[in-house]
Amino acid sequence: MILKIPQNSSFNLELAKKLLLLIEQAHKEFDKSQNEKNWNWDTDMNPIDLNGKKYKIKLRFGFAEYFYTFKKILNINITRLGDLGRERVPFGFIAHDEESNEVYVVFRGTMTPAEWITNTQFRPEHEPFLGKISLGKVHRGFHKIYTRQDIGPKLFSKEDDLPSIKDCIEKTIKAGLTENNSAQVYVTGHSLGGALATLATLHIKEINHFQKPPILYAFANPRAGGLEFSEQFAGLQCFRIANSEDIVPTLPLPSIRFTSNSNDTTSKSLNRTKLPLLSPLLPDLNYYHIGEPIYFTNHKESIAENHIIPAYKEALGIA
Repeated sequence: MILKIPQNSSFNLELAKKLLLLIEQAHKEFDKSQNEKNWNWDTDMNPIDLNGKKYKIKLRFGFAEYFYTFKKILNINITRLGDLGRERVPFGFIAHDEESNEVYVVFRGTMTPAEWITNTQFRPEHEPFLGKISLGKVHRGFHKIYTRQDIGPKLFSKEDDLPSIKDCIEKTIKAGLTENNSAQVYVTGHSLGGALATLATLHIKEINHFQKPPILYAFANPRAGGLEFSEQFAGLQCFRIANSEDIVPTLPLPSIRFTSNSNDTTSKSLNRTKLPLLSPLLPDLNYYHIGEPIYFTNHKESIAENHIIPAYKEALGIA
């Protein structure tokens, strides 16, 4: 298989390999959070050791998911109904390479049933990014994960509430993520994490703390927003790496308008079907991909196998 890198592209293969391994590390941290219940990932600041290189952890961030599994709901203690099957799970981290003065904002991929539902919504609602109409509209599910406050388990109480991923990232940056603001920031994620990384890239750009604009490497990511949102990335280095056999980057559908003004025979035939009657039931937002496409073809004969990180590692030449 061959990565289809456009001529004169600034895409950096070695950087992409490193970023994908950092995403894989975020996956491993999710697994660790499930298997080692005494691990407090919120407070663990131990550095990441990747191929002999240490990355200093500045922040680990997470999100509270509800109805995490039916098993958890059925087993919930009657005295803890306020939990409602809630579980706060790690979603990624911010790491700093002090030697190169590079910052990595890393989002893991889809890991839970709730996250798969968010990924594959056929009729995703939308809302203004960060509440600003000027920044365009984005997928409400992705936006909720990025901006919603982490509501604590106690009903009618804010005692255990925690900041959103957005607030955590913004506070960490403004509090002095590095000794100066000359660091290069790379934002990356896989699958759902790629959509969140897209949101975070524009958010970091809007914070305007660093001298250099953030650079985005998104792997296997679904579309995140509409035309006005995509236009905010003009001038930024953004790359989306996708397997042509992976279904997730094709979602949400770019458009749900069935009718066509074309005189093409196929268009006329489609207009005569009953499909256009569905249009009022569907959202009016057209979804756009963001960034320079870097494609490859790696068919593993399974929807899951075509999407998971090992297929992408193989395409990038990671042993």
